[in-house]
Amino acid sequence: MRDTTIRRAAVRALCRVNAPTGFEGAVRASVVRIGAPGEGYDGSSDSSPRKFWGSGFLVAPGWVLTCAHVVGKGAAAVWRGERAIGITIGDEEVHSGELAFGLPLPEDPRTPPSPWPFPDLALVRVPGAEDADCLWLSDRSALTPAEIGLYGWMPGPVKDEPMYFSGGGTATGGSAGPVMLSGGQLTEGCSGGPVVDVRRGAVIGVSKGKGRQQGSGLATPVTALRQLCDTGPRGARVLHEVLTAHDRHHLRRYYGLGDSWPRLHARLGPASGEPAHGFTADRRAQLYALFADLEPPTGAGQVLQLANEARNHVLQSPYTLREHDPRSWREGAGLLYDPRDGRAPDDEPSRDLALEAVVLYAAKVYAALTLTGTPRAPKAARALADLHSWVEATTLTLRNDVVRALVPKLLNVHRPAVAARADVLVEIDPDIYGTGRHAWRVALLETEAADEDETGGNPEASGEPSSAPGYDVASESEPPRSMTTVAQSREDVPRTALEEAVRGALSLALSQCDVDQHLAAVEFMLPRALFDEPVDQWRARPYDPADPFNPHTLPLGQRRLVVLRDRLRKDHGVTPEWRARAEAVAAGPLEAVPLRRDVPGTGHDEPPTEGGQAAYGRLLTAAPGAVPVYCARAGSGPGARAMAAALAAGHAVALWRHTDAGHTDCAEFHAHAAELLREARTARQLPVRIRTLRNGNADDDAPDPTSAWARHVVLLYDPPHRAPGDGPLREPPLMHRPPTAVRSTP
Repeated sequence: MRDTTIRRAAVRALCRVNAPTGFEGAVRASVVRIGAPGEGYDGSSDSSPRKFWGSGFLVAPGWVLTCAHVVGKGAAAVWRGERAIGITIGDEEVHSGELAFGLPLPEDPRTPPSPWPFPDLALVRVPGAEDADCLWLSDRSALTPAEIGLYGWMPGPVKDEPMYFSGGGTATGGSAGPVMLSGGQLTEGCSGGPVVDVRRGAVIGVSKGKGRQQGSGLATPVTALRQLCDTGPRGARVLHEVLTAHDRHHLRRYYGLGDSWPRLHARLGPASGEPAHGFTADRRAQLYALFADLEPPTGAGQVLQLANEARNHVLQSPYTLREHDPRSWREGAGLLYDPRDGRAPDDEPSRDLALEAVVLYAAKVYAALTLTGTPRAPKAARALADLHSWVEATTLTLRNDVVRALVPKLLNVHRPAVAARADVLVEIDPDIYGTGRHAWRVALLETEAADEDETGGNPEASGEPSSAPGYDVASESEPPRSMTTVAQSREDVPRTALEEAVRGALSLALSQCDVDQHLAAVEFMLPRALFDEPVDQWRARPYDPADPFNPHTLPLGQRRLVVLRDRLRKDHGVTPEWRARAEAVAAGPLEAVPLRRDVPGTGHDEPPTEGGQAAYGRLLTAAPGAVPVYCARAGSGPGARAMAAALAAGHAVALWRHTDAGHTDCAEFHAHAAELLREARTARQLPVRIRTLRNGNADDDAPDPTSAWARHVVLLYDPPHRAPGDGPLREPPLMHRPPTAVRSTP
């Protein structure tokens, strides 16, 4: 036993010294064999062969990344979190691991799916493997095309004694699905092994399996690990823990004896070395280890905002929100120094500009986290101080005098710059062919941020009044919003499947738009036949009964501002009536007008006594701030005809219920709606008030009596391309704090 322990320690030491000298040695030291555990789930003293399941690789001390279908061979014990996974490192070092997270989970572990759905990833916690060498995970969002190395283990001539495999090829795709591999031939057992970009020395994917054609295969991009954040707080914590351990490990290895992945990266640089004024491998290792000790970003939107701001200062070609979905600070830096985005390597930014952009980005990260005012543990405060020091020291090496002068202002800023704002548009096309199916797309509605001035955004220094609590009403000079598509349907889906079909893209878009205190609104542009679809009750992520108040799984209308827009108007174009009424309701005051004239008195079940043309004439001559109100459905039946008349008359705001059943209180509904409109006064105040009413009715068994009249309420808020003075939907800040001074030095 003692001899075995000594031998394994010697193997570990040898790996630490020699692993990254070249790709073969560097990768092999970290690629593991996965199979059944030893007897008693403790393989450390059991050298007998164990059933071989597949491959994996170390991504951080004590952490192995592989495919879900590989560990899925361990059946229910694996998914219960038992230490039921055998991990073999090198030739003899054996450990037992436990599943920390699988993407996605199987519906029934006893009958695993085949093939396993995308992304088919699993993170395995391996106690006792803290000394093993780990591969370098890519920090980029755009991973391909790339020349790659493929590695793993395959069945050998002797049963349960696998052989090491290595191959090569090229990788393409992977932006929203699997990476396509060509030129190499994966064999049985290689699933779960790393796909390495040999030009950059970074893992960009996890081998998933052979393709249908000879010499082809599939892999899951490592960027798919971001989906851990979409599973809830636990998944986000696991991802942060792994990335933190990964980046700390590589900095320790760089500072220690022997070779390391950062040194290998330096050898892979231009002309067998990187210029001292670039974002060199040692600077990457240092900065990413500093980022690892910080609070993780609130979402993709925060990273993209800061990266875009830094890029705009030096590179003049910002990324749009649809292109990337970074969930860590290191990925923001990856967007700036090595963007790729399908371009040839020679077309990448110069090393000078890349370092300038990264330093600006790091300074903005420091400022953003310092200004949150959140109490921090001593370790996090120390990390911020160390980041401040790194930025100051690296700034001295920059060649650009303008950037060198800007960085101290960012580090000493007194309040955040005015952030870019983006809301989400979900657009659903009409059922053109009568099939009962619809196409859809999810887009971002972006408003540009105000530029930072030379005062560093201090309102007192610039002479501008500080903002008071309340609604952030846009001025007439506000720039128009741009629309950027995030995702769209590849095939039409039935009405009943729309929520599930849209959910993934909607969740992605919201994560990109929620920045700092800005909570994105959702605008649904629907065909009129879907006006009664309860989209305010849709969820961006599946509901978990064990976590009922998870902010990411609450019904949209309970947490966010949710409004409807008319899809047909996109085809008809803007009319003078529509524009005039949009300006009138934006200025106020508002007043209610019945969508159907007789309904407040007789109820919606009575046959209409007013024809469509008469309704159009009445609604056309209604007061400028009139808002049509109806106590029943407006997407079908008599309400639909009256709603068409109202929209033709130019009305940009309307209120109704998305159901006919269960109420006989039309007069009461119209009276309360009229009171709501009078109190709101302008259209911009309505979305927040409607959200309050929805929350009052969220408990079916115990609704708020004062808001019970508004159950199933729908708000149409549809100005044409945003009327003057009517910017993106905003709401009051969650809390109002006076500007807090920031120390000039940490």
